[in-house]
Amino acid sequence: MQRRKKLKLKKSVLFKSFAVFVIVASLIVFGMFLRLNLLPWKYLILLFILLFAIDFGLYLLLSSKNYRKRMIGTFLSVSLIIVYFIGITYQNATLQFLENITSLEIQTETYQVYVKNDSDYQSLSDLTSDKFGYVPNQSGMDKALEEVEKNAKPTIIQVENISLLVDDLLNDECDAIILEKAEAELHQEMNEDFRENTKVLTSIDIKVEKESVLKDVSVTKEPFSVYVTGVDTYDGINTIARSDVNMVVTVNPTTHQVLLISIPRDYYVQIAGTTGLKDKLTHAGLKGVETSIATIEDLLEMDIHYYAKLNFTALIELVDAVGGITVDSPFAFTADYEEDEHIYYEFQKGVNELDGRQALAYVRERYSLREGDIARARHQQQVIEALIQKATSTTILTKYADILKSMEGNFVTNMSMKNISSFLQMQLDEMPKWSIETMVLSGSDSYQLTASFPDLYSAVMIPDDSMQEAIQKINEITRT
Repeated sequence: MQRRKKLKLKKSVLFKSFAVFVIVASLIVFGMFLRLNLLPWKYLILLFILLFAIDFGLYLLLSSKNYRKRMIGTFLSVSLIIVYFIGITYQNATLQFLENITSLEIQTETYQVYVKNDSDYQSLSDLTSDKFGYVPNQSGMDKALEEVEKNAKPTIIQVENISLLVDDLLNDECDAIILEKAEAELHQEMNEDFRENTKVLTSIDIKVEKESVLKDVSVTKEPFSVYVTGVDTYDGINTIARSDVNMVVTVNPTTHQVLLISIPRDYYVQIAGTTGLKDKLTHAGLKGVETSIATIEDLLEMDIHYYAKLNFTALIELVDAVGGITVDSPFAFTADYEEDEHIYYEFQKGVNELDGRQALAYVRERYSLREGDIARARHQQQVIEALIQKATSTTILTKYADILKSMEGNFVTNMSMKNISSFLQMQLDEMPKWSIETMVLSGSDSYQLTASFPDLYSAVMIPDDSMQEAIQKINEITRT
């Protein structure tokens, strides 16, 4: 009899301990919601009441003398702990993601030393007293030259522009030259001799802290604009690359209006900080996102408060993470996907189901499109809208972790966690219906000399009256 009483006591203590464990788990979950700071207070209060009611009910079941009730309580508790575990995993993933994408951006600039294929140079140390050319157009160039001079003592020669620098190497005016990787790749596309007759002697990676372009505002009370750029690279998000996608998203949180403006990559503009020849907008990205922002601010006579940057890898992995997207193409065309090999995709007129690589080909193609860059910008907007539809559907529940993982290392923004949280809180609190307007800047195709290639006529787009229309729309939506 005494042994049975002890056994009952032990079971009672065990079940009550289990109840306490569930309560502690509930407090951890609630604490994580407080730390994330995404839910409005009214939802947090409701959540606290709900968790309290559940915990109290489970405690009563687990403390009951009725065996059946305790078993029901045990089953519900185990189920709840599993749910809590999944919830905590998602909360941690969300917090880590937000911390990673809003961290201080350190740009990686890769500098490559080029020599001619028929030279005898095998390493930097072979360049002693030889002529070594450079153009001082990147923030990390001085550090790169310091690295060169640690290993060699060449005669450093400053050249006016990259086209002349490349010509000096090919014409034996210089024995070696140094170029930032993305700029070198651009000139290799345009200059077959440079591509075929030179080799990379060595590469030097330089870490450069980016200049802040933040113009912080209260995103729940004041209109703000975000520059969204897709960079022309599969490398890390912090590498130098051309800006293939250029969009400005202007948001008025009080009138619930959104204006999305796409700017063709070949728009012929004055790059911020330069005088003389204009250039393609995409080439502004070679000088960093801050230069692209300043250039667009001058072009559209506006302030850009934040930016969001992603690369090709982000688009591929994000589309795959949501299980593909659906777009409605106004016409049939063929697109070339290029990475390690050429793959040609056929897109039909009407509905197309796209995976990640197909989506990238869809947003990059312009040569087979009658409207060229303008049609490509519309395709980019289509893909963004399709992704938003997937991300706001039930897909988010099953693909949430995959979506966050797809953006890791491939997406960055200078909007703070506080502002992101505030905006999401406002959305959840008010659940407003947003009015979204889109437009694509247009222009006339032309061939002009550019700052990047001052001796070569390049295909560009000359801005037209749509630019003034965009300025007017921006002024209207930001008027409070």
